[in-house]
Amino acid sequence: MKINTINFEKQNGRPIYLQLYEKLRDDMLAGYLKKNDQLPSIRKCEKQLKISKTSVERAYEQLLMEGYIVSIPQKGYFVDVDEEHRMLRKQLVERPYEVNTQKVRYDFRSQTMDKDAFDMSLWKKYLKEVLDMEQDITTYGDAQGEYALRLALGRYAYSMRGVFSTPERMLIGASFQSLLYILCGYLKEPIIGMEESGFLQAEQVFSDYGYPVIKLDMHPEGVSIEELIEKHINVLYINAGSMGSDHQPLQSKKRKELLAWAKAYHALIIEDDHNGELRYHSRPTPCMQGYDMGKHVLYIGSFSKLLLPALRISYLVMNQEMLEVYEKDHYGPSASKIEQLALARYISDGHLERHVKRLKKRYEYKCHYMMELLHRYLPDVDVYLEEAGLQLILRFPFSIDGKALIEACKKQQILCNMNAQKDLVLSFAGIHEEEMEEAVQTIVSIWKQVDKRI
Repeated sequence: MKINTINFEKQNGRPIYLQLYEKLRDDMLAGYLKKNDQLPSIRKCEKQLKISKTSVERAYEQLLMEGYIVSIPQKGYFVDVDEEHRMLRKQLVERPYEVNTQKVRYDFRSQTMDKDAFDMSLWKKYLKEVLDMEQDITTYGDAQGEYALRLALGRYAYSMRGVFSTPERMLIGASFQSLLYILCGYLKEPIIGMEESGFLQAEQVFSDYGYPVIKLDMHPEGVSIEELIEKHINVLYINAGSMGSDHQPLQSKKRKELLAWAKAYHALIIEDDHNGELRYHSRPTPCMQGYDMGKHVLYIGSFSKLLLPALRISYLVMNQEMLEVYEKDHYGPSASKIEQLALARYISDGHLERHVKRLKKRYEYKCHYMMELLHRYLPDVDVYLEEAGLQLILRFPFSIDGKALIEACKKQQILCNMNAQKDLVLSFAGIHEEEMEEAVQTIVSIWKQVDKRI
C-alpha cells in the first residue's frame, strides 16, 4: 500500500530527523505501517511536513541502516518489517533497560554474603587510588595477572594457607571456571575423579572439554585410594577442607596417602580451596599443595565469598610441569586490571588478613546461632556444618520431596538449595542475625505445610 500522509508533529528541543525516524519506527512496530507499504518520497515528505530535505534524508538513512525499510531504485522506500521481526524489534525497543529481578525475603543459598561484613568505604578508597593512576590503567594488563597482585597473593596464601608459590607460578583469572578452562587445555587424556557431591561448575568445565568425569563414592574419611586405582583416575578434583559424607577436612594420614598415590601413578590433584581461610568451627588445616611443595597439586583460590561475589578474581598456582608448557601469549587478561591493582594494595596493607579474622568471628556466631535455631524448631533433624560452603546440611530421618519443599519456599520469596544426596542445604552467610530466627521459623513453617512429618 502506498502511504500518502504521515501524521507528524514537531517538538522543540530534539533534532527533527530523530523525531521523524522514531515516528516512522514506532508506527512500524505498532503495526500501522506493514511490510511492503511504500513511504512518501523524500521530496513529498519535505513539502508535506514542512521540514528540511536533510532531516528527511537522515531519518530514512537511519531506518535503512537498522533494517526497517529498503530502497528500490526508481520506485522508492518500502517497509521491510514482517510480523515476526516486528514483535522482536518491539520488545527490544520497549524494554531496553528492563531487568527481571526476583524479590527475595530470605536467601539461604550460598551465592550471597553478609553485606555488613565488608568495609565498602575502604574498598572504594583503594579503587579510587588505582583510578587516579592513569598511566597504569590505560594499558592492557598482563595475561598472567598483574605482578603486584601475584606477589601480594603469594605472601598472603603462604601465610594463611601454607601455599608454596612464586609470582611466576601464579595465574590470575576472572573466576575459577576461567582458570579451569585454561588448565584443561594442558591435560593429556585425563580421567577426572570427583566426589558424588562435587562442585557442579567444575564438572561442567570438564564436560565442556569432553573429559570423562567419574563420581567417586563418599566415605567419612574421604575418597578411597583403591577406587582411584580401580577406576584409573589420573586427575582428582577435591576440596581438602570439606570431604567425605560428613564434609570434614581431610586428615593428615589421608592427605599423605593421596599424595603418595599421585606420585606413584603420575596423577594430578586439583585442590579447590574456596573459603579455606574461613575455618571457625574446626581447627584450620594447611592446604594439600603445601604438603609436597606443589609438585603434584594445582591450587585454586578465590575471593567471591571472602570479599564480594562481584569481585571476580581467582588464582591458580601451577606446578613446574604446567609452568613449562603454559604460554601466556596465547591468552588475554580476563580479570579487571583495576580490581587486581586495588586488591594488591588492599592485601599488601594487611587489610585482607584483618578482614578474614573479623569474618571468622562473625560467621562463627551466625553458624552456632542458626544451628541452635534449627535444633529448636527441627529437633528430629540431623544438622551438619559444611564450613567451606558457609552452610548447614539438614538430613531428615525419612525420605522427603526436596524439590517440592524448595518450590514452596520459592513461592514465598525464600530461596534454598538441595545437594546431590537429597539433603536440604541452608547457608547462613547472607541472613542477618536480627532476621535469623524469623527466617528459620518461616522456612520451617512452609516445609511443615508441604510435609506433615516435618
